[in-house]
Amino acid sequence: MNTKINAEKVKFCLYDDKEVAFIDLRELSQHTDGHPFFAICLPYSVFELNLETLVPNKKTRLILIDNNNEISNHAYDKAVSLGYLNIFVVEGGVKEWTKKGFSLFDGINVPSKSFGELIEKKYHTPSITAKQLHQKQSKNENYVVIDGRPFDEYKKMSIPKSICCPNAELALRVPSYINDQNTEIIINCAGRTRSIIGAQTLIEFGIKNTVKALENGTQGWFLSNLSLDHNKDKIIGILPNDLEIKELKEKALNLINKNNIKVIDVSQAQQLINDTNASTFVFNVTNTLGNKTVSEIPNVPGGQLVQATDKYIGVWKSNVILIDDGDLVRAGTTAMWLKKMNFKVFILKNGISEASKLKLKKHYNQKEEILDILNINELINLKNHTLFDIRLSQDYLNVRLKNSLWLNRSEIFKKNIYKNNAIVIITDDLKKAFLIVKDIQSQNKNCRIKVYKWSKDDLIKQPYIFDRTINKMVKEKRIDFNFHTYKRHEGSKAHAEQYLKWETDLVDKMDEQELSFFNLF
Repeated sequence: MNTKINAEKVKFCLYDDKEVAFIDLRELSQHTDGHPFFAICLPYSVFELNLETLVPNKKTRLILIDNNNEISNHAYDKAVSLGYLNIFVVEGGVKEWTKKGFSLFDGINVPSKSFGELIEKKYHTPSITAKQLHQKQSKNENYVVIDGRPFDEYKKMSIPKSICCPNAELALRVPSYINDQNTEIIINCAGRTRSIIGAQTLIEFGIKNTVKALENGTQGWFLSNLSLDHNKDKIIGILPNDLEIKELKEKALNLINKNNIKVIDVSQAQQLINDTNASTFVFNVTNTLGNKTVSEIPNVPGGQLVQATDKYIGVWKSNVILIDDGDLVRAGTTAMWLKKMNFKVFILKNGISEASKLKLKKHYNQKEEILDILNINELINLKNHTLFDIRLSQDYLNVRLKNSLWLNRSEIFKKNIYKNNAIVIITDDLKKAFLIVKDIQSQNKNCRIKVYKWSKDDLIKQPYIFDRTINKMVKEKRIDFNFHTYKRHEGSKAHAEQYLKWETDLVDKMDEQELSFFNLF
């Protein structure tokens, strides 16, 4: 029997001084259509696979919300089996949330996007429009455009004559790259958040150049009918010398002390990790610019950690330990923003060189069922089985086995899938298949379930058993796809305009509690 909690009590939990994980179990399309401000997207389809990463401490208050369709009950049982001790289910789900007068927010990474807009308002971050920048280019003025996104995003599309330097690297690399204090620095991203945070990072770090954010990033450039570059590979690869590192480290320490952030040694970090009454996340925030890291600690470049925080941290008000190369610049500038987002942030003193001494908590290993896996020839000769394809709906629409049906795990119970006597699960992810098999067999032990692992080779060898015709699955059924302004990626100006308006309107939708959560006022 699960423990119910009403919407008002959830709001109280979000704004008291204790850590809390507020998990939206609905699939991605449902989440992006509208969710509570601080709800973390963790769909039931992958619930057990990602829960322990997002919520590492089993004592954390874990609040589950759904569409009042019993999915929370199933997730509750899964969480209990994983050892979670403090689980609550929101009464009435999302519908009850709105009935109580609380807002829903569409889109994804809402807290981070809203935080970026709040930073601009609080610090009056200077900006420049696409047309103003284009005029500077035409006049060949003294400026540089730096793209604060990871290199893979920069390579897809970029502002002409720009160079890539991911946000967390800006304060470390830009002073060595730009020798002239009269050079105007313009930071851009795809939209707004990383442009604002990147520009304000350099300003807070005390760089003497004029720094501005490119208003609306590459989308603003595109909407101004200006051409974008593609497949560019310009990177600020230069690193400061030892003397410059020493000076930058002193500036980083001043910034760290100003924001009351603690620099800790390995033993102190280990104490935080070992604390069974708190959630502690550890991240290497350096951006390797294409090189692989050797550390077992998750590598999440600082700019991404700030702009999509809820993708990596599932517990609000938790501990976060940041690690860089020991320069303290990348960890320090990232920590500054996370501290303002109401996390308890710490920096490992000697960085990556000491990180290997940390003993991270091992995740509970689920007992995986033995799957009856078919090869393509066995599948062809199989009769009297219902074929369910559990891949992403977009992949299913592109190509699928003939006579197969698309299935999301959250619909197993609603559609009584378990009443089938013989089933084939088609998957490109055996871990997801384990979850579905377990759910079906919990309802019908006699159901015969076989699994076919999707293979591109089989598409070539046996093309006649696959269907490549256009499949127009209605939007309402594609619950795993993010429809929120998605056509901006396909060159839709209407969706680009809609996305930018969504970002700038976020703050106006926030209530007093949501506004006061961040350490800005």
